[in-house]
Amino acid sequence: MTTAGATNISSPAETLTLTVGKNSVSFGNTFANAKAGDLFSDRFYFTLKGESDLSINLTSVRASTATDLTLTGFSLFDADTNATVNGKQLLTGAREYWKLTANDLAAGHYYLTVAGKTVGAGGSFAGNGVIEVSPVPEPGTTAMLLGGLAVLGVAARRRRN
Repeated sequence: MTTAGATNISSPAETLTLTVGKNSVSFGNTFANAKAGDLFSDRFYFTLKGESDLSINLTSVRASTATDLTLTGFSLFDADTNATVNGKQLLTGAREYWKLTANDLAAGHYYLTVAGKTVGAGGSFAGNGVIEVSPVPEPGTTAMLLGGLAVLGVAARRRRN
């Protein structure tokens, strides 16, 4: 939905690279040549290789009323199923702060969307987050668990007899 005279200033979709070992992600955009009322909805794609928990912060700080924007949405989408997790706006005004948390995400393709409109001649936003990969039990741990259950079963059977 656009308003009269508003221009769509969305940037092309961007693929994020997850930092190996740190599992962190950073993204953002600056709109230098916008005019008041311009709209944007930027997408940032990434891939999870295993089940993961995600926590991302998004901020926008007003440098002046001449260069400002208002964030209107921050969401995570599953690129295959289009399932959505919406971020929550925690702070408004000269400094905007949004938080998005999603747990037990399956391996797969996802994207973040950041939507808003310029209030002055531009503005910027930045996001950063942490992706924690859920631990996978090692085969030795599973074998020990099964062995322990077998010993308990034998002990219970001996008590009965």
